[in-house]
Amino acid sequence: MTKRLTLVRHGKTGYPGRYVGALDVPLSLEGRQQIAVLSKHFTDVSPRAVFTSPMLRCRQSTDILFSSICQEVDDDLREIDFGRWEGKSFQEIVTADPTLVEQWADWSFDFSFPGGENIGDFIHRVNRVGDRLSSATVDDVIVVAHGGVIRALICYFLKLEPSSYLLFRVKKGTFCTLDLFTDGAVLTGLNLGV
Repeated sequence: MTKRLTLVRHGKTGYPGRYVGALDVPLSLEGRQQIAVLSKHFTDVSPRAVFTSPMLRCRQSTDILFSSICQEVDDDLREIDFGRWEGKSFQEIVTADPTLVEQWADWSFDFSFPGGENIGDFIHRVNRVGDRLSSATVDDVIVVAHGGVIRALICYFLKLEPSSYLLFRVKKGTFCTLDLFTDGAVLTGLNLGV
């Protein structure tokens, strides 16, 4: 049996060019408008299950897209916690912690963001989500989450190394689709809805 998995990234938040993981920020006005436009792609869609990150920006996106459908909040869908790098630009992070940035670039499972989450722990919890989605008995599932989570889920389903997540650019306010089979998956769409 083929399952359709749709992964939606929340809309813009008003923090362009900044690392926002654990910061619980709302959608900006532009982000709300972006998701309202995206909702036109889901008018004839009747998903059997909708899962969302507990973060405000995802819950707001989910409410705009699927207000009449029962939603399940899944804590494992949270974005990675960047610790003291939250809300900072890449240049600010490089200036403050050049050695740590070099270690981060290696994408080692042992790396932890300063005061934040360990990469291995992040991958482990996203893989738990992947396991649950794989075993879901419904054939049409939608997930509303974050860029890092979506890229990690794509790698999980395509059986790629987690470090390959850097190969995928997932834009805010877009969705991607995967067809899931018993022995693997096919990425059928990326950055749809723009």
